[in-house]
Amino acid sequence: MTLASVEDVAARLGRPVLDDERPRVEALLDDVSVLIAEHCTGAWNPLDPPASFRVVACAEVIRWLAVTPGVISERTGELEVQFEASAATSGLSEAAKSGLRRYRRALSSIPLTREVPPCPGTPSP
Repeated sequence: MTLASVEDVAARLGRPVLDDERPRVEALLDDVSVLIAEHCTGAWNPLDPPASFRVVACAEVIRWLAVTPGVISERTGELEVQFEASAATSGLSEAAKSGLRRYRRALSSIPLTREVPPCPGTPSP
């Protein structure tokens, strides 16, 4: 289940997705769809996901497209670039998690004690 299409990403980019970019965009859409589905543990219908999932999916794909593979840090003044084996682009951003918060099951507690009737013949307190 992909939560957005290549055309959705193109509309938000403001330009068409080039033929050589299409396979990467499709793969990123698959990746972000899985991450969103795993993050949103609350009640939502997988056959009819909320429209906000498409918005978050497109925003994350565009963010990932803006990262050069292998570059983990850049600086404009005095031009500094740091490389690593792979850049951390395949996780949801804090903005995405915030936008999906209402579809995530909240933490709660349940009582683990129960009332036990006193044994017969035991004086009551």
